[in-house]
Amino acid sequence: MAVVSMTGGIEQGSPLYDIMMARDIIPGEQPAYMVCKTIYTAHPLGKKIIDSPIARAMNKRREIVVLEAPDAVVERFNQIWDDLQADYYVADCYRLSRIYGISSLAIVPEDGDTKRPLLPEELWKGNIKFNSLDPLNTAGSLVGILDPNRPDFLKYSRIAVQGKPYAASRAHIQLYENPVYLSYTNASFGYVGRSAFSRCLYPLQSYLQSMVADNLVMVKSGVLVAKIAQPGSIIDRVQTAAQNLRLNILKGARTGNTVSIKPDEAIESLDLHYLDYQKQRQNILETIALSLDMPAQFLTSDTLSQGFGEGEEDAKLISSYIDRVRLDMKNLYDFMDNVVMHVAWSPEYYESIKGRFPNLPKTYDEFFISCKRSFKAIWPEALEPTKKERVAHQQISYESILQVFNSLERVCEGENKGRLVDWMVSNLNEMETLFPNKLEIDTDEISQQSADGLLQDMGGVNEAGVRQASRSEVVPDPEPRKPRAIKGIS
Repeated sequence: MAVVSMTGGIEQGSPLYDIMMARDIIPGEQPAYMVCKTIYTAHPLGKKIIDSPIARAMNKRREIVVLEAPDAVVERFNQIWDDLQADYYVADCYRLSRIYGISSLAIVPEDGDTKRPLLPEELWKGNIKFNSLDPLNTAGSLVGILDPNRPDFLKYSRIAVQGKPYAASRAHIQLYENPVYLSYTNASFGYVGRSAFSRCLYPLQSYLQSMVADNLVMVKSGVLVAKIAQPGSIIDRVQTAAQNLRLNILKGARTGNTVSIKPDEAIESLDLHYLDYQKQRQNILETIALSLDMPAQFLTSDTLSQGFGEGEEDAKLISSYIDRVRLDMKNLYDFMDNVVMHVAWSPEYYESIKGRFPNLPKTYDEFFISCKRSFKAIWPEALEPTKKERVAHQQISYESILQVFNSLERVCEGENKGRLVDWMVSNLNEMETLFPNKLEIDTDEISQQSADGLLQDMGGVNEAGVRQASRSEVVPDPEPRKPRAIKGIS
């Protein structure tokens, strides 16, 4: 009978071992607060499940656009965003909501008066401090309203930390998944969202079992089986010593050594050729991904890189999933955007740029309202196109630009021709993959030359017309100019 003993530096009573190796875990069981924390901090897949979607969704910065303001206003917003470490707190708050089902992002006042509403004057100072709070920090304040006749049914607007209530304007509450009526979440201490681990607790335990099998295979893979003829029924000390000596010689054999055995004896390793459980582990990973409504490629990074490189259907599925994660984070970003706007575009900043940009609104209130109204945050595409795809796309755009230019160049003269050339050059310079070096053309000179040529043609026609009129009193129509086509740039 084989006996498996577990020894080493890790105690058998560690939290991960006690929780994930428990025999009473059943499918569909809801994890408690400490179970979720232990999975995230100790399980091999815990951090990957929580952080991988966030990291890929926030891999690139958003493009900030303020249509009714100069570029300096956008630069100021991005600077304050970085100074306040907004990306870190957005990711941290959303991370906690995925682990437990709910989290909060609070603005802590300097004087400790958390009941005081957040005013613009406090934001203008720029001394803003954030705290990311998990459900244990806000336990008791996020129970929720369970009366269906109330307008705030299953809605949450206020938090309290260690008995200190926070004004509604000072905190943002982030839910992961929507709350379900009379569905209590153990990890969040309330009728709120659910942890990302709530549906995959059982397959996460199965994954640890596969790790135990890995360890056993590695331990047993170095075992040698010596098929040696055993001594007879009468064994004396000399035969026993000789047998032990042969086994010790075999145990200490290394590359380059010579070991002699009898013709009817053999030395082999354990036959693990038919021991294949990688497919079972793949099934476990796919089950975990299915319970998370996540593409399986997030848990198998090799397939992820292949999908993005080849532009297959798996990559499109990952792209749509990342867009859904960004949509879940929108309310959190809206809260942070509003804070950064007030800090960045303060009255002091308005006075500092008013002299540089005379077209700004006359009052600060008008300036801030116009900036906020025209504010847009655009996410970059989650699916990165390959260089071949970018070149093909820019080639099509290049041909379209030439067709438009050749069509309009026939009817444009003077300043309009210069504007047409400027438009073509601006579009060509955006095709950095197709044209690494930018094209520079003096469009003012082209406009002037075109205007001078038009005046000369009109002068010649008028003179010829006058001579013709003196003879027959009829001024003929000028001969139409032949259109000139511009060939494509190779």
